[in-house]
Amino acid sequence: MDKRYALPLTAALGGAAACVLRLLQNHTGYEADTGLPIPGNFAALALAVLLIGLAAALALTAQLLPAEEEPGPILPRDFSTENAGLLTIPMCGVFLLALSGLSDLAESASLLPEGLVSSRHVIYSILRAGGLGFSLRGQTLLGVLTLAAAVSLFPVLAGCRRREGGPTRKAPSVITLIPVAALVVRLVLTYRIDSVNPSLTMYYVELLALVFMTLGFYRLSSFAFQAGRTRRFGFYAAASLVLCAASLADGSAYLSSLLLYAGGALTLMGFLLLRVANELEAEKDDGTIIGPAG
Repeated sequence: MDKRYALPLTAALGGAAACVLRLLQNHTGYEADTGLPIPGNFAALALAVLLIGLAAALALTAQLLPAEEEPGPILPRDFSTENAGLLTIPMCGVFLLALSGLSDLAESASLLPEGLVSSRHVIYSILRAGGLGFSLRGQTLLGVLTLAAAVSLFPVLAGCRRREGGPTRKAPSVITLIPVAALVVRLVLTYRIDSVNPSLTMYYVELLALVFMTLGFYRLSSFAFQAGRTRRFGFYAAASLVLCAASLADGSAYLSSLLLYAGGALTLMGFLLLRVANELEAEKDDGTIIGPAG
């Protein structure tokens, strides 16, 4: 395995460990009656240490990715591949993002049963009962924006499918900013809900996941403007995978949020794998051409 795959592998293993520790924290780190955190909980401390350690590990392994000068790689040309299986990963992520948007719209219209939008945390149940969840208008806006973000990514992925003898189809660069805008709005509305929670340990992972997903999609969009940097994008994409995996263990109060974390992480990691694979294919082609001449 090429050393450039060390970053996604570290992120995948770290995300699995973070998810396990978060599950353990959720089952042992909060009082059953009030939902308040239990001081000195081992899983909570171990998760914090793990996330700090993974941040350093991801920053180091990101240095194994190629370093570009101006102008940078172009999306989709430098993410293109003939491997349809490799495109499946980000495509699945985009489908989950679309389902997240549809879920927001269904929840705002009260089409989903209460069991799918309830939270296992007592505090969140109290907050939602007091009207501090997403408003009807807010959740409808989130649904429309998330659905638009997913739709905007389909033509980008279509351009990443390389066809022998065929031209590369490039979608308008500006549409890559739609997922960024959607995530910024969700981050603001989510913080509005979470900030009234007296327990920081209950929601800091979710906020970090949204922050790093936003930065990851922002760095992805920069490739469309030929200003991308693979190392920076790789770090944010890998960190998003870790934090989203941990957030999935929370059993968010909204089904749409769970779908968003899973979809966002898969999409970003899929594009990172496409970038690495394209770089390896380019090096292999160069070696094939240069070899006989030497």
